Amino acid sequence: MKVSKIYGTLTFNDRVMRDKLSHEVYKRFKKTLEEGEPISKEIAECIAHALKEWAIENNCTHYTHWFHPLTGLTAEKHDAFLTFDKDLTPIERFLADELIQGEPDASSFPSGGTRSTFEARGYTAWDPQSPCFIVEGKKTNTLCIPSVFLSYNGDSLDKKSVLLKSIKALEDSTKKLLEVAEFPVPEKVFVTTGPEQEYYLLDKDIFKQREDLAITGRTLIGANSIKGQKLEDHYFGSIPDRVKYFMEDVELALYKLGVPAKTRHNEVAPCQFELAPVFEELNIAADHNHLVMVMLKKKAEEHGFSLLLHEKPFKGLNGSGKHNNWSIADNRGINYLSPGRNKEEFLRFLVFFVGVINGVYKHEKFIRASVASAANDHRLGGNEAPPSIISVFVGTALGNVLENLIEGNFVEPEHSKTLEIGLSYLPQIERHNTDRNRTSPVAFTGNKFEFRAVGSSQPLGLPNTVLNASVADSFNEISALIQEEKSRGKNREQAILSALSTVLKKCHKIIFNGNGYSKEWQIEAEKRGLSNLRNTPEALKNSFGDTKERDFLIKLGILSERELNARLNIKYDHYSKVIDIESRMLVKLIKKYVRNAAINQLSHFSKIDFFDYSAYIKAMKSMEEKTKSLIGEIANFENMEEGEKKAFFAANTLLPLMNELREVADFLETETDKSLWPLPDYDSMLIL
Repeated sequence: MKVSKIYGTLTFNDRVMRDKLSHEVYKRFKKTLEEGEPISKEIAECIAHALKEWAIENNCTHYTHWFHPLTGLTAEKHDAFLTFDKDLTPIERFLADELIQGEPDASSFPSGGTRSTFEARGYTAWDPQSPCFIVEGKKTNTLCIPSVFLSYNGDSLDKKSVLLKSIKALEDSTKKLLEVAEFPVPEKVFVTTGPEQEYYLLDKDIFKQREDLAITGRTLIGANSIKGQKLEDHYFGSIPDRVKYFMEDVELALYKLGVPAKTRHNEVAPCQFELAPVFEELNIAADHNHLVMVMLKKKAEEHGFSLLLHEKPFKGLNGSGKHNNWSIADNRGINYLSPGRNKEEFLRFLVFFVGVINGVYKHEKFIRASVASAANDHRLGGNEAPPSIISVFVGTALGNVLENLIEGNFVEPEHSKTLEIGLSYLPQIERHNTDRNRTSPVAFTGNKFEFRAVGSSQPLGLPNTVLNASVADSFNEISALIQEEKSRGKNREQAILSALSTVLKKCHKIIFNGNGYSKEWQIEAEKRGLSNLRNTPEALKNSFGDTKERDFLIKLGILSERELNARLNIKYDHYSKVIDIESRMLVKLIKKYVRNAAINQLSHFSKIDFFDYSAYIKAMKSMEEKTKSLIGEIANFENMEEGEKKAFFAANTLLPLMNELREVADFLETETDKSLWPLPDYDSMLIL
């Protein structure tokens, strides 16, 4: 099969637009996409008609404004093209007003207290820069129109609108920095992203027997697997035929939608896999990642699997992340995070390289908070994922360059060397100037930064909004410093180097090239004054809840104070609800399954005279005591008002009790006859 023949066939792409639009309409629409020129009603009418004709040709009966509310999922309300003329004759119609604007009920989406529940009006607005696409159904198809989502008062109620604002802020600050530093300024600057998507696959029949997995996405009890990932034999291993067939189906569906799926492989843990795309412009990449998650789940169901996107579904096994590969480029094809081929290009690279590092340093608390969730808390800080301390890895070669730069000296790194293999007949391998550091939350990997702390189930919107804004704020600072140095009579290069030296003297403490998993790093990070926000409530309080920390987002025009307060309330509320659901599900598992299994096992033990089962009885008593304590604290929790106090109670009281109760339940599982234990154990679940 030639993938290029089917690629993008379900997207309103350039080829379709050339075919369906007049030359003048096409030209003016392209100007909108490339330069942000507003769309006139006349042009929108032509595009709406072309979209309708194309959609109907592809078996569409309905259309929907497709948007990203603050639930972290996607949302859609389908309307039929079908309408009736004055003679009640059925016709298909789609007008510009219906393309440009939708009006879904906003009352049941999270608003963070910005409006009362009886105030229902909300608006979706078409985002022309992200291509419309068609989702196939069993009988008919649906035209999807990527959109932003706003309240009646104009407040952002979604993740896309603020992401777009952050991209614009970064573009403006990049152009300003280039101009001040006297580098050529392009017409267009954009952010590129390539998110690697990790996930688990389980057999659907096994999955259905685990209520905790079905309701919460993770196993709330379960003793460690005997083998697990100890032999490290799953990573990059041969993909099982059944899984490969599923992957092929997913990729074909994504290709039709114009999603550039590139890489597939086994991940570290058993039943864990990864899909990675080619880099795209961030706005489109964020939309496409939502489609990836939706398509993975849909195709898994069709193939007899259940797919888990939870960041930590199994204790003792690697969690799942979404490594967010991030860079800045322009319409001329220049990547500003590529070291370049000569001194001038390397100087430009250093300006942007230091700018990103400084941005991470200035706003490390907010960057940590951007990936905070109840699920991701289980993953961050474990010896399998970046720690909750934000740091930047740059490697030895560039580290030496920065050390010289702090002193005001401009030196270029050593050129890459050929790797000595010792076998003459093998092709020569060029060694990169930097190794990879899988323990670093933000790692430079050659021509991009890899933001490794993003969770597998998290949309790209918020993490990239905060990263963009942090870097934009840093670029503005560096521009001002260069301008100041030039005003003192320094030439261009002297002004740039002096500004970078000034910035590096304060932000170099965020650079760490060692083992981020080590206890020594935690001690060292504290000495450096870096924060270690271990759970979501801590991260939220020190970012969204801190007026000084969040001020940069307001100044850049990305989020208002009202919108920030709303997101803080929503995140506290969501965290509390997740822990509430998990704690009550754990109590149900104990009462419904574990207690009965233990009682039955005890009756077997009592028939054996020579067997000492006192430890088992002790564990049963402990389980009853801890269950009673947890039930009592759940009652206290449910009587609390929503907000910071409730979220901290969930983190500091409910979760520790849940962990203690799980420890006892897991001990009982290991000591109970398999025929009496009603839940599939890890060893039986992790087989495909």
